Amino acid sequence: MDEIYLKALKLLAARDHTAAELAAKLRARFHADPASAIDALKRQGAINDRRFAENFIARRTTMSAARLREELTRRGVDVEIVEAAIGQTAENRPSLKDVLTATMMDRNIQAPFSSRDAARLARALARLGYPEDEIREELERFHEQ
Repeated sequence: MDEIYLKALKLLAARDHTAAELAAKLRARFHADPASAIDALKRQGAINDRRFAENFIARRTTMSAARLREELTRRGVDVEIVEAAIGQTAENRPSLKDVLTATMMDRNIQAPFSSRDAARLARALARLGYPEDEIREELERFHEQ
């Protein structure tokens, strides 16, 4: 068996990878083109970018769609696959209000909150990829209630 192929199998046994991620790791390790190993693994179903995207999205329920797009394209998933995977889960994704409520519960923060707590919540939501203006509006709504 090809050494590159065996290393690819070992990497895939640890966790799922996109084709681009796996190719980059193999290229860095062997300083050779891993295209034949990647193609063989795709044919066998060991590498599937659509499956990777769907699983990635399913594990990150609080992350915004924009952040999901950014992360998946950075990992080398084709834009069409990313959009299809995000579109499938769009109606099941929590709203910013739901994510804010969950974050408040996790951090034991109750409205009305101090400016320090508001800043903590804003940073947490920003890390999840929500736009600052939407965060600000939602925090104001919660603060007023």
